[in-house]
Amino acid sequence: MQFRSSFLFALGSVSMLAACSSIDNSGTAVAYGGNPLTYDSSLDTALHGAEPTTAFGKDLKAEYIAYAEREADEWYDFFDADFFARKAAKVAQNETILPEDPANWRFDDQEIAQKRAVREELIGLLDGGAREAMPDVAATAQARYDCWIEESEEGWQTDLITQCWKEYEDAIEKLKAPKAAPAETQPVAAAPRLFTIFFDFDKSAITPVAKRVLDAAAEQWATSPGTVSIVGHTDSSGPDAYNQKLSERRADAAASALMTRGVKADGVKKDAVGEGDLLIPTPDGVREPRNRRVTISIDN
Repeated sequence: MQFRSSFLFALGSVSMLAACSSIDNSGTAVAYGGNPLTYDSSLDTALHGAEPTTAFGKDLKAEYIAYAEREADEWYDFFDADFFARKAAKVAQNETILPEDPANWRFDDQEIAQKRAVREELIGLLDGGAREAMPDVAATAQARYDCWIEESEEGWQTDLITQCWKEYEDAIEKLKAPKAAPAETQPVAAAPRLFTIFFDFDKSAITPVAKRVLDAAAEQWATSPGTVSIVGHTDSSGPDAYNQKLSERRADAAASALMTRGVKADGVKKDAVGEGDLLIPTPDGVREPRNRRVTISIDN
């Protein structure tokens, strides 16, 4: 939610206390939305208050402070500046502050489902040891994800949206990169690079988010061409036979998109399993966005 300084003082008291989201956020660690009247005190608390005891906490606090200051100093968005300053202060109290849930921001149901899939991958990496193993990269990933969410909701700074997403992807790739084997061990083959794209319900069209994932997959293949294995999936909603065909169309769409990005057709292997290999186990007939996917494995 953007407010320029030229008309900040024209806002009424109700408008000044408006939040970025109409969602009921009672019980959350940080109430969503900010108060421009309290930004200075919130920033001061974050800057001069408690210091996190973990390396990840220190890096994440610094990321949120920098983003809050940029929101205020460059874009005069004191609502979101206050919000991220208060997130920094919560991090300083050694609370586990998670990446933003897109359901708390103004997105439609499809956008929420797609962005939640991104969030859950990030949380999985963070909870899987990334905070401890690569604290600076993990903090960058969380901060850029939050930037992507906030700027996507506003929707007008397209260059910044792209920048936040690209920097998030770069951080995620570092977190997902196979760790180098110790020098004394025998060399082993590099693990396949894995990419996943998601689809709207009953669709096989490539989404804008999926296009960026495919760009990254094609770039990875170009650095070390190898066999590309593509597997199409569906959720459990709909008849088995129909879902099998839908998963084939999704695999075809992913393969075609990769080939337009330079991947050689003779190195692409396709498969489709319908609803036979659910990422998230559900009963029959359930619409689950994370099961509507194509997995892409690149053997180096």
